[in-house]
Amino acid sequence: MRVAIAVHHVRPTGGQDRYALELARHLAGTVEMELIAMRAEGVPPGVAVRLVRPRAGPMLLRAELFARAAARLVSAGRYDVVHTVGGALPGAGVVTAQFCHPAWAAVRPPASPYQRLVTWQATRDERRAYRHRNLRAVIAVSQRTGREIAAHYGPLSVPLSVIPNGVDLEAFAPASGREPGRRPTLLFVGAYERKGLDVAIRALARLRHDAQLRAVGEGARGRFARLAAQLGVGDRVHLEPPRGDIAAAFREADVFVFPTRYDPFGMVIAEAMATGLPVVTSAAAGAADLITDGVSGRIVTDPEDAASFAAALDNLLEAPETRHAMGRAARDAVREIGWDRIAARTLEVYRMAAAGGAERAP
Repeated sequence: MRVAIAVHHVRPTGGQDRYALELARHLAGTVEMELIAMRAEGVPPGVAVRLVRPRAGPMLLRAELFARAAARLVSAGRYDVVHTVGGALPGAGVVTAQFCHPAWAAVRPPASPYQRLVTWQATRDERRAYRHRNLRAVIAVSQRTGREIAAHYGPLSVPLSVIPNGVDLEAFAPASGREPGRRPTLLFVGAYERKGLDVAIRALARLRHDAQLRAVGEGARGRFARLAAQLGVGDRVHLEPPRGDIAAAFREADVFVFPTRYDPFGMVIAEAMATGLPVVTSAAAGAADLITDGVSGRIVTDPEDAASFAAALDNLLEAPETRHAMGRAARDAVREIGWDRIAARTLEVYRMAAAGGAERAP
């Protein structure tokens, strides 16, 4: 079976970018795999890469040029299955819903004319992808995302499978032991604004316990540093840029806090759980599906509710035995979503799509 995965970027960091890379790595020996992308890093041997490099410019222009160039490559490639993420390539036979732009816009309406244009274009491309005549199957990374796709784009004419993003159970293995006597560490990983770092900082300021917050990600560091200083916790908030070895940061933490405002899945939640960390997250995260509240983590209904996040964190910080038991339960909860199993489930979708007939040019 010849399979092409067309996505904007393929790299070991991030969520959507890593998704294509892990599928390619785990399916390379089973199917003839090819990646079509603007940029590709960390691609394993046995996986062909076709780079599409649109001229420099804003992402909304490059996304349009990428879709056109990728469509030309696909039409000449004689693939059995073409797989894409969202609206990156309308006309693909398999589409994975890793995001739903109108759902995010309903949570946080775009503020600037450029953001409104980006949202309009992304929504248009998603609509084209989910209604295209070539569509054979849709994969949603969570139950929540499947519901959002149906709500914003109408009932699908093809099967929808819920297959979560996977986790590398070896790379994200639990720590053998954490240094005793040190200040407890809360870890946050992700885009500062959308993932709710401000809520995490406000929760830290409410804690009864002396903990520190380590925030690894991208965002307006100055603004979040000022917020921490205003709340009297400036010396306990450490803002760090993205890092390649994020597994080490998980192993050095005591609790993972993630008050995300919108997350179709949230791969870092699964990675924290695999590392044996109890997770305190919001119900807005698709990966909250993995958590049994009070057993393998804590789920806060309202992502803006800093008081409830603080209460959940305090309960974990004051009860090490409960925290450790929750971490063990978290690890057990994600054993079924190792990347080898996720790749195998995705392969079944490919076979179903291929049996539906040859794809036409997008």
